[in-house]
Amino acid sequence: MITSAVARGRPKSKSEQSIGIQTVDTALKVLEIITQEGAPIGLSELSRRTGLIPSKLHRYLVTLIRHDMLKQSPMTGLYDLGSAALRIGLAALSRHDAISTAQELISALAANTKTTVALYVWTEMGPTLVRMELGTPPPAILRIGTALPLVHSATGRVFLAHMPSSKTEHLVRKERAAAKSDGVPFPTQQELNDISNDIRQHEIYWTRDAIITASVGVIPVLRKPQDPLCVIIAILPLGRASEAQQQRTGLQLMAARDVLQKECGFDAAVPTPDSDRKTRELQKRLDQITAHLKRQEAEP
Repeated sequence: MITSAVARGRPKSKSEQSIGIQTVDTALKVLEIITQEGAPIGLSELSRRTGLIPSKLHRYLVTLIRHDMLKQSPMTGLYDLGSAALRIGLAALSRHDAISTAQELISALAANTKTTVALYVWTEMGPTLVRMELGTPPPAILRIGTALPLVHSATGRVFLAHMPSSKTEHLVRKERAAAKSDGVPFPTQQELNDISNDIRQHEIYWTRDAIITASVGVIPVLRKPQDPLCVIIAILPLGRASEAQQQRTGLQLMAARDVLQKECGFDAAVPTPDSDRKTRELQKRLDQITAHLKRQEAEP
């Protein structure tokens, strides 16, 4: 409420300012807890984590839902991030120069390979989809903002292999606990280490063990070791994933990664036998397509 004193230009009293700041701080704390949880959460758990009694906490939740910052499941009553929170997060990502460049490259890569290409970044929820460009339609299409599991998705396993365990262990614990509750098998820590070691031995992780029924190639874009900016994934529908097609797509994935690392000033990838004349030619073609897309966006 704007008081008459404030309307006349006098500052609020110290007590008024403290109340206002504390209210916003509490609302932001609620959002932070739900974000870090990475899954819908109930009122009682939120009450325990925030230290607020349920009746007082409920008033904050109602306001956040009214502004689409949160949503509540009509079936379970659990709370999760709403559409407005998602829009804010994606807007912040799109204003990051490196991510903006990566999104332009995704468009070029999909056009060049005629495959569906997706861009994932790391958030508190895990590997999160921020861009998907459709080439050959995949068996399923994920929504922007979808967070994938770490262990049971190809993209998640690449993040797991290239990130420090301090940033991933809480999600692994949560997935292991969920698997135990459901009575389904889950890899041991040694098995996860072996999977991660194998992924790090290759520039591209090719697998059919993915969320989408397809053959997928996943490549990380690293700022430096254990610090991925993003992960790029190419989706080849079954029946269109021959060895030759995988090789062609793989070369262009590596070319896209190298272009992005060069434009963003990251350390260049370690040369491999695949980084030959063909890769350089593909880099040039991707540069040309990216420049063309930029010109199109600049046109009125």
